[in-house]
Parts: sequence; structure tokens; C-alpha cells
Amino acid sequence: MAKINPDKGRVLVGRKRIAGCVSRLADEIRKTYAGQEELTILAVLTGSMIFLSDLIRRLPMRLRLELVWMTSFYGRRSQQGPPKFKMEIPPGLGGRHVLVVDDILDSGQTLSLIMMGAASQRPASLRSCVFLAKKRPDLPDRVKPDFLGIEIEDEFVFGYGLDYDNLYRNLPDVMVMKSGRRSGKP
Repeated sequence: MAKINPDKGRVLVGRKRIAGCVSRLADEIRKTYAGQEELTILAVLTGSMIFLSDLIRRLPMRLRLELVWMTSFYGRRSQQGPPKFKMEIPPGLGGRHVLVVDDILDSGQTLSLIMMGAASQRPASLRSCVFLAKKRPDLPDRVKPDFLGIEIEDEFVFGYGLDYDNLYRNLPDVMVMKSGRRSGKP
């Protein structure tokens, strides 16, 4: 299998724009939860880790961190299937103010499943924050995040926590293949 070489990608979202986006989202979240004693972050592994760490350092409030792990890629990391839980939604969200944090919104299936699962525990409030959302006019009823970082074209992206074959999460920018290939076809 051919590996993506970051040198063959182009920067789609640079680190300065990322930092500005994270700061804006933190401000919006801080204002929304002003007056709340505590916020529980339910982070979607593994792609949200870099975004999550940048975001929570900008939230000067009491935070609890819970994790859920889902996958929708099998075999070759570009072949997407239905999302499956690798680590279930933790119990104990009832009565809490919960914010689901994810890296990217594509079809919306992953975020929908997590939101439904979290809602079944009857939290005091339930919202979502997504760093990137792909423009998907073919999915007009797709779940909408309460807090959205950046909307991008429907391209396969990697870097800043996003991966290809579990590689390149450590790149400081969001990259897209120079060839302009679409999502799922790197």
C-alpha cells in the first residue's frame, strides 16, 4: 500500500488559522457555559486528541474528561464503513452538562450515534463541538454541531490529529493531497 508523504500534500488549514479557530471556539463555549459549576467533555478518540488538548487549555472552568472511541475505517484507512464503538460511552453522564468534542464531521453517523447514546443518560445539557466539517450538500439532514470550527470542502485531510492509516496525526497543519483527490480516495 502506498503511504502518503506529507511533502505531497498542501496545507489546507495552517497552524495560525487553527490557533485562531480554537480560541474562538473556546470563547463561544466559555460564554455558553458561563455560570455552570462544571462541564463534562466527552472526547471522541483518536482524531480529536490534538484539538481537544488545545481547546481545554483555553477553558478556565472545572472540567471532567470522558472518552469514547469509535472507528469507521477498516483495513485500508481510506475505506469507510458504518461507525462502530471500540470503547463505549462511559456511564454517569446523567445530570451533567456534556459537550461532545470531535475532530471532523463527514457523514454525521459517528456524531449522531454518540449524541444519541449520551442523550439516553439524560444529561442536564448536551451539545457538540467539531473542529472541521466537510461541506456535504448530499446530506441535508446531517447532524449540525453546536460549535463549529471550520467548514472545508469534501476532501481527504490529514494532520492536526487527523490521520491516514494511523499516521500523520502529529503534523501541525491540516493537509490535503496535492492532487485534490476526494474523501476516501487518497
